[in-house]
Amino acid sequence: MKKFLVLAVSLLVVTAGYCGESEADRNQKQMELDNKCEEARQIALAPLKQNIFQECLGKKKEESECKNEADEYNGSRANRGPMFYDLPECEMAFDYKKGS
Repeated sequence: MKKFLVLAVSLLVVTAGYCGESEADRNQKQMELDNKCEEARQIALAPLKQNIFQECLGKKKEESECKNEADEYNGSRANRGPMFYDLPECEMAFDYKKGS
């Protein structure tokens, strides 16, 4: 029984330590990965945002209004999740969050 208890406690210490990373380190790394994901998404969204801007101008709206409309677009789709979360940078961030 004593050996089992020592083994169980040892296992908890190893798994709780995230392989030596502190919680602050994991949070910092997650934030960096999330930022890289969002940067990659914005690059992928740029042509779509440009199309939205041009279509808006074609409707004779003010340029500043069209710029705001395009800037606010985040790739949302009806009845589906936002676009481009399948990019490698986003998958890395998601996998890290899951602990993979």
